[in-house]
Amino acid sequence: MSLLNSSHTPQLVTTDGEIIPDGWTLLADEDESGLGMGGVDGPYVLGFDRALKALDGLNGHYGVRVNPGDDVRLLLPFIEKITLIEVNFPGYRDGRGYSTARILREEGYTGTIRAVGDVLRDQLFLMLRCGFSEFLVKDKDPVQAIAAAKSRFSVFYQGAADTNRPVWALRHPAEG
Repeated sequence: MSLLNSSHTPQLVTTDGEIIPDGWTLLADEDESGLGMGGVDGPYVLGFDRALKALDGLNGHYGVRVNPGDDVRLLLPFIEKITLIEVNFPGYRDGRGYSTARILREEGYTGTIRAVGDVLRDQLFLMLRCGFSEFLVKDKDPVQAIAAAKSRFSVFYQGAADTNRPVWALRHPAEG
């Protein structure tokens, strides 16, 4: 973990730079409390393997924690029940979470994709491009960190999961 960020309490911030409370509870795999009880579900975040086993029989909306190496495509049959997908970055050197977010957006997932774990200021720009919508960031000023990431570049050479058009598409608009 970065020394710069290690002394700050993580704060949940949106792509708009708003700090928000985290109303979700991560359930341990053996914890059955709350699941489907009394017709009220969530807001619970389930582990990936537990989600694959349980979501088919559950009603309501849930979150799922995805770790590096989990094949997020396996969640697609349950996507209507998944409101939040937390993508875990156990270390800043592990970039598989970027692909997870991009795959989800390319498959049409419109819900919240949250970056959790070792989320650093320097990663926010690429996380935004890949389709993340919330970030649990350890930073002195996460609002400023998001603003800086969003304003870092004004044009892009490659398409991504965000709505920014690559510069070649801006130079050569489709002939009408």
